[in-house]
Amino acid sequence: MSIRGVRRPARREQAAAWLARVGLAAQHRQLPHHVSGGQRQRVQLARALAGRPRALLMDEPFGALDAQTRAGMQDLLVEVLHGTGATVVFVTHDVDEALFLGDRVALLGAGRLLGVRDVPRPRDRSAHDDPARHALRREVLTSLGP
Repeated sequence: MSIRGVRRPARREQAAAWLARVGLAAQHRQLPHHVSGGQRQRVQLARALAGRPRALLMDEPFGALDAQTRAGMQDLLVEVLHGTGATVVFVTHDVDEALFLGDRVALLGAGRLLGVRDVPRPRDRSAHDDPARHALRREVLTSLGP
C-alpha cells in the first residue's frame, strides 16, 4: 500500500479493519511467537487482502494446520473473499479442500494438466453428503490415479 502512496494512517486503518474481519482485532499488538498457527494464518490472509489484489496465489496455506483449524480457515477464506472480486489460485493436495473452496478444480499429475472439473454449488458444509459431490470426488480421485 505504501508503494501506491497510501499514507500511514490509512494503512493502519485498513490493517485494523482486516484484522477485525479475520477475528483478530484484540490480538493486534501481539508478536508472532505469541499467537497460534491458525492466528498466524489469519494474519497472513488479512495481510494479503488488505492491498485489495485482483488475484491471489495461495500455495498449501492450510497444510500445517490441524483439521479443526483448517476447516475454520476454509470457512473464513470463503467469508472474507465474498465481495472482494479477487481471483484465487489455491494449490492443495487435499481433494475435499479443493472441492469445498474451488469453483473449478484443475487436476495436475506428472507435471501436466490432467483435466479441469467445474464444482457445483452451494459452497457449504451441508453439501458434504450430496451424491453429486460424492460422484465428483470419486471422478477426481480416479483421474488422479493411485
